[in-house]
This record gives sequence, structure tokens and C-alpha cells, in this order.
Amino acid sequence: MFSQKIRYVVWFLVIVLFSSLILTGCGQKVVEPEVKPPADTEGPVPEPDKPEPTRIDIRWGTITAGGAWQVIGGAMLEDIKKANSNITGSILPSTTSGNVVGVHQGQFEVAFCLTDTTAEAWAGEGYFKDMGEIRDIRNLAAFYPQTTHIVVWSDSDIKSIEDLKGKRVSPGAKGLSCDVQSQRLLNLYGMSYDDMSVQFLSFNDAAQQMVDRHLDALLFVTVPFPFAPVINVGSQRSISLLSIPEDKLAELAKFQGVEPYTLPAGLYEGVDYPVKGIAVRAHIIVRDDFPEDVAYSIVKTIAEKFDSYPDVLKSMSYARLEDMAMDTGIPMHPGAERYYRERGWMK
Repeated sequence: MFSQKIRYVVWFLVIVLFSSLILTGCGQKVVEPEVKPPADTEGPVPEPDKPEPTRIDIRWGTITAGGAWQVIGGAMLEDIKKANSNITGSILPSTTSGNVVGVHQGQFEVAFCLTDTTAEAWAGEGYFKDMGEIRDIRNLAAFYPQTTHIVVWSDSDIKSIEDLKGKRVSPGAKGLSCDVQSQRLLNLYGMSYDDMSVQFLSFNDAAQQMVDRHLDALLFVTVPFPFAPVINVGSQRSISLLSIPEDKLAELAKFQGVEPYTLPAGLYEGVDYPVKGIAVRAHIIVRDDFPEDVAYSIVKTIAEKFDSYPDVLKSMSYARLEDMAMDTGIPMHPGAERYYRERGWMK
């Protein structure tokens, strides 16, 4: 009986002890792992990675040998390549009309042109009549005016446009703005190339033919100034420059991209008088699918180097920086427009 009581006591103690252990375990505090606050990140939040610039090899259409666009185009392209490692390229000879066609057909990525020529291309007129309207060209930047230089010898019997009849002349190479405007001018007098002996030559070759007495006049109706081939001719013998009468200027200025312009006196030896003529604006064009980032980089580099270009080509002295953004009669490329809006040159 006594031993039985002892067993009851032992079992009771075991039960009590076991229950205590269970209760203690259930009430044990759970230690949470320490969560440290994020480290202090002072400074600007890094910008997302910018896309890689478009890599491109530019074929840049310029002009025939001796032309200003070869000189200034080469200088501009070298500056562009130095400032933008993604851009390579070279300049190539061409003509004003050929540059439009070259850009349109993908033979040139960039090209020089003149406002009268791009206007004709846009409308599908003149040289471009058989091709129809060319509406995929875009303007990048405008530069200097190209003006009238109808060059004769001072002792020549050619004193007016009408006196060119029966003479030996050169308007430069076929398809240039000089060619187009010369025909328009002659047409106002009821004349054409059939009324004279015409040679289509490069500017340098035409100047040399004049010096060698194989030509009587140079019909350089839209060229930069001062123009090296004209300087060359004037260094050999005394020259005169013919003005275009006011009534004929008014007719020529009706064409898109053409404006009256008076050449200042003193540009050439012996020509100490102003010369009335027309002007068209030199500018550079691309196709509408030209990469936007590359267009932006090109105009930005040219603008930053603008002050150095008169040392390369005197004609750039007659260009103004903000005129890069001027309306040339065709749409501005979006990449160029973005830069010009940043500079406040376009609204």
C-alpha cells in the first residue's frame, strides 16, 4: 500500500515536470534577425545607360574640281570625325543636281546643295522633271550666299547680257545651279545656249580657258565669293563683272530659293563697283531616314567650329552662325532641329 502511494507521487512529479517544460518551451521568446538599414547613398542617382551612338561611314557629295564645297566640305568632315569617333567618311566630287539625286538614291549620306536646286527637286521641275517630286530630302544647315559673276575682259565688246550672243561662254559644269540660272537668265532675253558656243567645264578649267583666250565670258551666275577661279582670271588681265538689270532680277527672284543680291565692291582687282545679281544659299542635305543622333552631332560640331571656317573658305565670312537654322524651303531634319531649338535658333 505504501509502495503504491510512492508510485503515485513519482508519476505526479513526472507529469508536473513535463508540463513545466512544455509551457516554458511554448513561451520562449523568438529572436528575430537584425535588419540593418540600407547604407547611406549620397550623391546623384546614376543615369540609365545611354544608347550607343550610330556608327556610320559618310559619303559626302561636294562639287567638281576647284569648287568651294570640296574645300569647306573637307574641313567640316575632318572636324566631325575628330569630335565623333562613331563617324568616318570622305568627300566625293559631284554636281549640285547630282548631289540631290545621290542623296535620294542613297549614293551619298550627306551632300552640299543650293536652295534653288532643292526647290526644283522638291517640286519635280527643271532638271528633275522626269524623276518627279523628290520629297525625301531634308535640310541640315544653311551657310553663305552664292552670287552672280558674269566675267568678261575689261576691253571686251561685251557690255550687257544681250552682247553674249555669238560668243564663247562657259556656265561651269552641266547640271550646276550656274547652268540652271544661266538658262533662265538667257530666256528672259529671248536667248538660249543655241545662240552661243557653250562649253561645260569645271570652274578651274573654264577659268584657264578664259585666260588662254578660248572663252569670251564666264557665266558663273551662282558661285561663292570671293571666288578663286575669278581671282585667277583677274590676276592675268583686267576683268569686268556684268550686272543684271533690276527688271530681270525681279523675274529671276520669283523662283523658289532665289533672291536679289548685290556683290560688294572691291572683291576683285579692278572691280571697284557693286555688282547686281541674284543669290542662292549653300546648304547641306540628307535623306529623311538619316540617323537622328548623327544629324545632331554633325550640326553641333559645325556650330562649335564655325568661327574657324572663314580661314578655310573666305565665303564663310558672309555666313552667320544662327543662319544655320534658316528656312531653306525644304523640311529640317529632326536631329538638326533638336540642336537648333536647344540653341534658341528655332522656335
